[in-house]
Amino acid sequence: MNPKRVLVLLILISSLSVSLFAGGFALSGVGSRATAMGGAYRGLADDATAMYWNPAGLAFQDGNKVDLGGTFIMPSAKWENPGTNPLTFNSGETESEKALKAFPSAFLTMAKHPKLKYGLGVFVPYGLGSTWDLYASPAGWTTFPENEMSSSIAVIDAHPSVAYKIMPNLSVGAGLGFMYGTIDLAKIGASADTSYVLATTDISGKGMGFGANIGLMFKPTVCMSLGLTAKLPASIKMEGDTKVMNYGLIAPSGPAFDTETTLKLPAEIGIGLSSTRIPNLTLNLDYAYTMWSRLDKVELELTGAPASELLFDWKDTSRVSLGAEYQLACNNLRLGAYWDQSPIPEETQTPTLSDIGNKISANIGWGRKFGKLGVDANFQYVTFSEREVDTMNVVGGAPTNILGTYNSQSLSGNLGLSWEF
Repeated sequence: MNPKRVLVLLILISSLSVSLFAGGFALSGVGSRATAMGGAYRGLADDATAMYWNPAGLAFQDGNKVDLGGTFIMPSAKWENPGTNPLTFNSGETESEKALKAFPSAFLTMAKHPKLKYGLGVFVPYGLGSTWDLYASPAGWTTFPENEMSSSIAVIDAHPSVAYKIMPNLSVGAGLGFMYGTIDLAKIGASADTSYVLATTDISGKGMGFGANIGLMFKPTVCMSLGLTAKLPASIKMEGDTKVMNYGLIAPSGPAFDTETTLKLPAEIGIGLSSTRIPNLTLNLDYAYTMWSRLDKVELELTGAPASELLFDWKDTSRVSLGAEYQLACNNLRLGAYWDQSPIPEETQTPTLSDIGNKISANIGWGRKFGKLGVDANFQYVTFSEREVDTMNVVGGAPTNILGTYNSQSLSGNLGLSWEF
């Protein structure tokens, strides 16, 4: 292969792959009740979503139950071009394409044994992405794509879990994650072929991997509960295709490659405290530390091209969550909020990153039981702090970010149904 083509291909993928993980930043949580309380749930974890939040919470549950749920997210992002980027992007402010994202979940809990409890959950811990039309091609260009920059990722986790009550007020739990991940990415850059001006690089892949989480729950009094959790780092080996298409005044063309890479998911530790000292009121406080710095670099293997190490330089993050639930007659009213740091530095920020800054959420929810049937619903608003990227970062001759002003927010809802048997 022409060495110049190889070099430009690696440059395109380097700038593209930054969006691989950012389009797939962790969702704010699993389960309507937990997300309505801002994800402050490690110290409570008294429903089936304990498999995600704190598997030790299963040990204090009784009876068998099926839980079905769905999260619906409408992200919104804007990027303002400062006019100093090396490529000629659209001038002024551009908004990402709006599309409703849906992430289902299902849980089966078997908790009739006095000490040993177990279950199976299927949920989406990582997802989202964005699609942009950032470049208007000149007149006469043929079949230039309308949405030339995008990122989309989803990780589905089939998660068997078990918990054991060591003492009446102490339990341990663990879960094993069987993960399936998919990725679709698109990026624009300068063409390596002198007959063309621009080139798009599209990557699609899928693969399997494994993860695990462990938890401990301690109830020092009947009104207080403490939860400790750890999520082990996970890796998903991806196989797929990379296609490069060159554009200009003549018919587009370009090579295709088989591609292998590894999606590295972070480790996490968390602590949660739950109190029911006030009658009919549950108060929760959570802290989580996520080790996103595991994404310092990613190795790419392409058929017909040399292997490459891509720099990400992500940072570890903290999240603080607060939540409350008040029982009013047969209804449970819930409020929650969280503050969550962004792991992405300005040096790797591009418009396709849905996570553009520190996040603050506001959550409200409701739940009620109708005999053996339980119904839960919540609404969440998340706003991101504005980010202005005014310094270009170049590694290996390729920019790793795109200059401009970034703004983002998202609206989401969650519905849940449960049935005891």
